[in-house]
Amino acid sequence: MKKFKYMFVLQHKEMDFFDRKEELKRIKHVYDTLETGEFIVIYGRRRVGKTAFIKKFLETVKAEQIYYMVHKTGKTELLELLADAIFDQTGNRVRFFDWKDVLSYLEEKSKTEKIVMVFDEFSRFQETAPEFITQLQDHWDSTLKKNKILLIAIGSSMSMMHQIFMQNTSPLYGRVTYTFHLEPFRYVDFRTMFPELEEREKIALFSVFGGTPHFLWFAKKTGKRDVFAILETLVLQPTGRLKDEPTNFITMELKKDAKYNAVLYALAKSNGERREVVHKSGIQSKDIDYYVNNLIELLSIVEKVTPMFQKQREIRYRIKDNYFHFWYKFIFPNMSIIELGNIALVKEKIRDDLNAYIGYKFEEIIKELLILYNGKKIKGLDINFTAIGPWWGKNRDGGAEEIEIVANNAKTKNILLCEVKWTNKPMGSADVKKLDAKTRYINASGIFQCLVVSIAGFTEECIEYMKEKKITYLTLHDLTALFNAV
Repeated sequence: MKKFKYMFVLQHKEMDFFDRKEELKRIKHVYDTLETGEFIVIYGRRRVGKTAFIKKFLETVKAEQIYYMVHKTGKTELLELLADAIFDQTGNRVRFFDWKDVLSYLEEKSKTEKIVMVFDEFSRFQETAPEFITQLQDHWDSTLKKNKILLIAIGSSMSMMHQIFMQNTSPLYGRVTYTFHLEPFRYVDFRTMFPELEEREKIALFSVFGGTPHFLWFAKKTGKRDVFAILETLVLQPTGRLKDEPTNFITMELKKDAKYNAVLYALAKSNGERREVVHKSGIQSKDIDYYVNNLIELLSIVEKVTPMFQKQREIRYRIKDNYFHFWYKFIFPNMSIIELGNIALVKEKIRDDLNAYIGYKFEEIIKELLILYNGKKIKGLDINFTAIGPWWGKNRDGGAEEIEIVANNAKTKNILLCEVKWTNKPMGSADVKKLDAKTRYINASGIFQCLVVSIAGFTEECIEYMKEKKITYLTLHDLTALFNAV
C-alpha cells in the first residue's frame, strides 16, 4: 500500500493549494495509468480540507466521475440521492432499489472506460448502511478490482475509518491500494498562507492556531495581525467560531469524552510524564494507556516522546496539535469566565503565560527547520543526523537538566545540541555557557556542537563568545531567510 500526505488550505471562498503540485501530480498519475481497479482511502481529521482536495483533483479528470456525499439517512433516501447525483453529474438517469444495483452499475460502466467514483464521508455507511461495506468487498474481489475504476473513500471520523479499513477483521481490510493521510500544515507550509505577516507574527499565530486549514482560514478572514485580536474574535467571544472546536471534535470521535478531556487538560498543564498525567487526570494508572493511545493512534493529536541516549527511556506524552494544546491550556479551564463575558480577565490570564507557551512551540519550529535542512548546511554548520529529539536527565548534583533539541548522527558520532530562546531580551553568554556545560551530563560520546537560536538576537558579549567557541547562532532574520530558501 502506497501512502502520500497532502496539505492545503481554505482561502477566501475556495480551497487553494500551497506548494502541492507534486502531490496532485501523483494522484493524477494513479488515474492516468489506471488499467485495473484502484481503491484509494483519503482520511484525516475534520477541517483539513479533504473534500476540497478531491474536488481539485476531479477538475483534472476527463473521464466520467461521480462525487457522492454520504448523508445520515435511511437506505431508500441514500439510494435516491446517489441516483440524483449520477443524473446531475453525468446525465445518466438510473434507479436503484438495492446496493447491489449500485455496484452492478459501477461494474458495467467500468468494463471498458475509466470511471472515478468518490464516496465522501464513507464512514457513515458503518451506521447507515453497513451491508454496503460487505457487498462492496464481494464485488471488489470478484469484478471491480479487474475493471477501470478509481474508487475513492473519504472520511473525517478517524476512529471509524481505522475500524473500516485498517482492522484485520473488517471486510475491506487489505483492499485499499493507496492511502492518503491528510495532516495539518507544517510551519513551512503555513508561512505561504500569511505572506503579509512578519516572521515573529507568523510564529505566534502558528503557535496558537497550528496548521489546521479551516482554523487558519477563519484567522485570515478576521483581517487582523495581532494574535490577541484574532483570539478575541474567534475564541474568546461566546459566539466565537473556534471556541468549542476541540471538545466538539473529541465528542464526535470518541466515547467517554470527559475522560479524554481530563487527559488532554492534564497534558496541557504538565510536562507529560505518565505519573503526572495519571495524577492530574484522576484516571487510574491501569487505564491511562487506553485513553492516551487512542489520542495518539486514532486522532493523531498526541505523540509519545522518549529522551535521546537513554537505555531505560522514561516516556512522556505531549499534545502535538498547537490549537488543541493552546485550547486545553488556556480556554478549557476558563470556559465559565468566557461564558460570563469577562474577556478581559481571560486575556490577562493568557497574556501572563503566552510567551512561555510560544517559546515551547518555537522549539518545535526550530526542530522542523533542522529536519528540512538535514543533509545540508546552516551558516556553514553541517546538519546531518540520523535521530532527533529531546534529552533530559540529571546533573552531578542530582538536579534535573533538559535540552529540547538534540540531533545525533549514529555513524559519525556528531551530536548537535540546540538552545532556543523566545524572549524580548537579547540572549547573553550565560545561556550559551549553560548549554555547553550540559554536554558533561549526556550519556553519549562523540563530537559535540552547539546551535543557538534567539528571537531577540544576542548581546555583543555573547556574539564574541560564540565566535570564539565556534558556535553557530541564528537570529530572527536568519530564520526568515532559511525558511524562504526551503
